[in-house]
Amino acid sequence: MGEGREIPDSWIICPIQEIGSIQTGTTPSKSNLAFYSKDYPFYKPTDLEAGINVNTSTDGLSDLGIKEARYVVENSTLVTCIGATIGKTGLIRRGGGFNQQINSITPYSLINPKYIYFQAISHNFQSQIFKNASATTLPILNKGRFEILEMAIAPLPEQHRIVAKIEELFSSLDKGIESLKTAQQQLEIYRQAVLGKAFEGAFTTNWRKEHPNADANKEFETIKELREELYKQKIEEWTLACEQAKVKGTKKPAKPKKPYAGETVTEEERANFDVIDKSWALVRFIDLIKYEEDAIKRGPFGSAIKKSFFVPSGYKVYEQQNAISDDATLGKYYISDEKYQELIGFSIKPGEYIVSCSGTIGRISKLPENCEPGVINQALMKIRLDEELLSSKYFLYLFRSEVFQRRILTGSRGTGMQNLAGIDEIKQLIIALPPKAEQEAIVLDIESRLSVCDKIEESISTSLLQAEVLRQSILKKAFEGKLVEQDANDEPASKLLERIKSEKEKIAAEQRNVNNKKNSKTIIAPSGRYKNNNHG
Repeated sequence: MGEGREIPDSWIICPIQEIGSIQTGTTPSKSNLAFYSKDYPFYKPTDLEAGINVNTSTDGLSDLGIKEARYVVENSTLVTCIGATIGKTGLIRRGGGFNQQINSITPYSLINPKYIYFQAISHNFQSQIFKNASATTLPILNKGRFEILEMAIAPLPEQHRIVAKIEELFSSLDKGIESLKTAQQQLEIYRQAVLGKAFEGAFTTNWRKEHPNADANKEFETIKELREELYKQKIEEWTLACEQAKVKGTKKPAKPKKPYAGETVTEEERANFDVIDKSWALVRFIDLIKYEEDAIKRGPFGSAIKKSFFVPSGYKVYEQQNAISDDATLGKYYISDEKYQELIGFSIKPGEYIVSCSGTIGRISKLPENCEPGVINQALMKIRLDEELLSSKYFLYLFRSEVFQRRILTGSRGTGMQNLAGIDEIKQLIIALPPKAEQEAIVLDIESRLSVCDKIEESISTSLLQAEVLRQSILKKAFEGKLVEQDANDEPASKLLERIKSEKEKIAAEQRNVNNKKNSKTIIAPSGRYKNNNHG
């Protein structure tokens, strides 16, 4: 794997098992609560977000639990070797246990621990991880393949110089990144402030003066009248169909449902919208839904769509990721025509909206005209909007605004993963509805104000990407021997490895002389001494 890598003559490329002790983590039985407390950290991939300063963990182990786990000492590098986050790396500052998704590298005493960590996050090492992982849906890199991954080892004094230079450069880089992220946060605050003012009508005061006859209350009444007329038409058609069924001796069709009608907004509720102009209507969310069967609905129970029902092609099963990513093309699950007919009430059409209802909740997407026909799964809600009342763009801006998101998350339930407020709660939410023409004016104003914001955010995103490229460039130079000067007086890395080998042989001999070795799990610590797991 090291072929073709250019390094100084005093360096050496070797498998990581020659420069440190390699372990794969394990998880003590969850059924035994005595194994778990906060005596020792129990590291999982999510705990490695802190990078070079991992000193806390979400879960912990007791004195009893640590004996059932694989103990790893401080200053070890932990690398995630399974799943979607494969390659995620952290340097732990406190010894503890770690789960089976992680492999650890505990460097021997003649290797700088930070040198190992920085090389582990470099593009070269990360590429080795991905190339050697099993090519399956769930990538896995086992211990046998992990411990033969290679690192470029410099003389020990040079390792120290390299680490010091990386930390110096990364410190400046991180300050720049922090400033960029602060600017991003400020832009988001500005964005939400714009949306908040827009949905109060603050930016269209002059528009209303120029259009004194625009009135959402009248528009809403007109829509209600049209819905009633449509209902009467449906009743007439239903009555005729019932008579025909009686003559034929067939089953009568279901009676059409009356138009949706939200409860009247009370005076007490109106008091919360005192800044809204009188030309705006206060309606319930349900009043904005198109008068059609199954126009707003949560997905079916999980048992209604099992993996055993999936077929290579047919009707698409829309998932949470489609709403979260605002991309109707994602996903590869399909059901047969027969199953689709069973789930017809959960069918989805172009122009309808899907909303994520668990996990990353409240994300919304409008299905494009060219989307595949299909159904929603249990993690989604579908909405068919009456766009005679509310324009699509206005609705999306409103739904995605922080003000509206807070309202739909108020009733969130569950532990660990939040859920969207119940559909009945959402139906009764009060919406300040501007006249249709004013909605268009508001959208234009929002887009005008946010276009500058979008350009700045795009520039920040580009700068953040460039910062990561620069970070990898620094690491590349570091582990090619081009970041700091070499010193001819430094002991070559080949001699360093010989000393490490001698030290390992000496420690192995000592261990063979230790009495009562039962259940003794020995880790060679960075100090060069070994640590017995039975003593934590």
